[in-house]
Amino acid sequence: MAINLSREFVEAGHDVDFLLGSREGDYLDSVPDSCEVIFPEQPGASHWRNSIISYIDQRQPFVLLGMMEGASIIAIQASRRSKGKVPVVARIPNHFSTHCRESPRWKERYLMPLAARWYLPKAKRVVAISEGVKEDVISTAGLKKNKAVTIYNPAFECSPKAGQYRRVHSWLDSKSSWISVVTAGRLSAQKQQDVLLKAIALANLTADTRLVILGQGECEEALRLEIHQLDIADKVDLVGFVNNPLDYFAQADVFALSSAWEGFGNVLVEALGVGATVVSTDCPSGPSEILAKGHFGQLVPVGDSQAMADAILRAKEHPVDPAALAEHLKQFEAQTVARQYLRVMGVESP
Repeated sequence: MAINLSREFVEAGHDVDFLLGSREGDYLDSVPDSCEVIFPEQPGASHWRNSIISYIDQRQPFVLLGMMEGASIIAIQASRRSKGKVPVVARIPNHFSTHCRESPRWKERYLMPLAARWYLPKAKRVVAISEGVKEDVISTAGLKKNKAVTIYNPAFECSPKAGQYRRVHSWLDSKSSWISVVTAGRLSAQKQQDVLLKAIALANLTADTRLVILGQGECEEALRLEIHQLDIADKVDLVGFVNNPLDYFAQADVFALSSAWEGFGNVLVEALGVGATVVSTDCPSGPSEILAKGHFGQLVPVGDSQAMADAILRAKEHPVDPAALAEHLKQFEAQTVARQYLRVMGVESP
């Protein structure tokens, strides 16, 4: 998201620097050439904070944009300790209360909510990535309603036309006799791929249904055991991480998301963008907004494998109007989203 926004900010004529907490990241090579990337001398929150303070004192930026909750809090701390007192816009990319409650890290479970209540009200604005996230962070952090604003993620780009996708999997064949399903996301408790596996087993009682899972994560071993216990090893393929999942999304009969919670759900926008038929849990807090309360895809209750199986089997009975979808997706385009950020940050006039 930061890469997508930075490209649009630069295109609009603004200078952008990246203040990162460590010299790691899969997308470091994707940072625009005109952007300077600055790291702390040593890892750790205090060194990152000092690096930001030094940057503020030397460069006097117009505004700081924190892309994650922790980064936003550190940026606010740094700004208050610097000479410049630069305004900070804090982006909240998760359903905040759920993210903290379910985190395996005790600092996020117990300290992050306290830090949010103390520091987020001091931000210039708080950007939530969905209406559900906005309502949650207002409540959790004790914000005034006018302090928070919703800006969706820049998750949509113009996609290749049908027929221009690479053939990536033998199961994803429009001429096949089975129903092909693709899901993508970290293999984690949050994404609840185990619920989707049960749905695939149930769907196979009615029709041949095959699932391709994209992603890696800590639950991979448990999911493989679940596949074995459900006796669907010949119906499920764990592909692992892929750089470009759009080829998979575009060629599947159904894209399915089984999450227990989301901040937004970028993969749903990406799937819609390539014309995929979508089935998703109606979890807090992005899918209902992305799918317009079910207008552009089916919504099923969280944790309900039978409901998901039924939705997968009848997915083709719910065609979407291409013109209406194209209009709907405009709000997720990078240029549209970047302009909203620039206005919120005060860089450009409303």
